[in-house]
Amino acid sequence: MVRVLAAVLLLSAVQPLAAEELKKETVQAWDRYVGWAGAKVRRELSDPKEFLIQDNLPPAERAAVLRQIESGGIYVSRMGGVVPSGTRFEVPGGEIHHWWGAILLRNVSLPKLLKFLQDYNNHAGKFADVERSRIISADGDRFHVFFRFSRSKAFVTAVYNTEQDCLYTHHGPGRASSQSVATKLAEVEDPDTASERERRPGDDRGFLWRLVSWWRYEQRGNDVIVELESASLSRDIPGFVKFLPGVSNYIRSTPKESLESVLAGIRTHVK
Repeated sequence: MVRVLAAVLLLSAVQPLAAEELKKETVQAWDRYVGWAGAKVRRELSDPKEFLIQDNLPPAERAAVLRQIESGGIYVSRMGGVVPSGTRFEVPGGEIHHWWGAILLRNVSLPKLLKFLQDYNNHAGKFADVERSRIISADGDRFHVFFRFSRSKAFVTAVYNTEQDCLYTHHGPGRASSQSVATKLAEVEDPDTASERERRPGDDRGFLWRLVSWWRYEQRGNDVIVELESASLSRDIPGFVKFLPGVSNYIRSTPKESLESVLAGIRTHVK
């Protein structure tokens, strides 16, 4: 009975989530945040002693990450430390979801991993959210890629046609990083039907307005550590939804679960 009631409440909550305008001040807050996050990533990548995110953690936390990934698990945590200390920061009309995760690939070389990741024409079927994928253009370590994502949670399914700029950088033997920035995020209305159309960004349901990902790869002996850091922007959750027990947390878990799904796909298919 409790689960049925929760499902009814969730359905009643998400049904009113019709088109939501993406406001200028929301984008400005996102740009400010991504500026801080990008600067943090560049500082860490330039430090040969603290290349990985986990290298910058306190010893106890770093040990916990290693235990998790060395046992074959996926470590995922919310990313903090982006907003400068003492800075007042708000996202009017939106929410930023920032997570990072790590896996350990046993008996895998870094070149083999990078070859798999850059095989964008064949990502569909290897990652749970990817329905279609193809390379639009490629120039050395820079790729412009099309992805069609489908994400379902409870009673909501959202399909997006996206384009991303992906740039790979090598940091000496055994180390590499990459960054993926979504240049197009268009929610698809009535997907796979005769009436299918792309909704104008900012005039959609607001589940995914912006997306950027930072990757780090490090060869350690015969193994490779993969870290994925992902930040995304969505609409704010309406006030009445926040008062429904557990519903807002349930909705907000989608970015975390998507990150876990990507890492799981890599762990499954790169051997």
